[in-house]
Amino acid sequence: MISLPIPSLDGLTTDRLAFRRLVPEDVGWWMDYIASAEAIRFMPFTVGSRADAEAMIRRSLDRTAADGSGLHAVLLREGATPVGQVGLLTQEVDGVAELEVGYHLLPGQWGRGYATEAAVACRRFAEAHRLAPTLISLIDPDNHRSQAVARRNGMAPEKRTVHRGAEALVFRTAPWGG
Repeated sequence: MISLPIPSLDGLTTDRLAFRRLVPEDVGWWMDYIASAEAIRFMPFTVGSRADAEAMIRRSLDRTAADGSGLHAVLLREGATPVGQVGLLTQEVDGVAELEVGYHLLPGQWGRGYATEAAVACRRFAEAHRLAPTLISLIDPDNHRSQAVARRNGMAPEKRTVHRGAEALVFRTAPWGG
């Protein structure tokens, strides 16, 4: 069972990163993600669509208003350069309420360990706050980069499912200790 509402990650930091709530104006830098065919190839977006960028941010803002969950802007602590959107999301998977760590990094920030660093911070936050018995990540079967991040975040593939009409692998943490 998920403990709602999900507390905000706003102000959470790691060695290199800082989380803050998304704001509609983030669409400007988020266009770098939407403009990359490689970045969005596993998502139902149109390359370069400002409407899709705005909708993704709006969805997170709506989630936050509804249950506290949602993606957050993740910035470099030094210089406040945006690196992507990462956060804890409530999901329904095969009829069961789950808590997911989701991560989407700007292509120019790939390969630097930021996705893993942010995802691990989310896992630790969820465990420390006992937000759910386990945490999942829903990942396209062909998205090997995201699968590698999930593994580095202490997750293992559990099963295949269909989520919002698309095939997905469910990666899951072990149940929290004690």
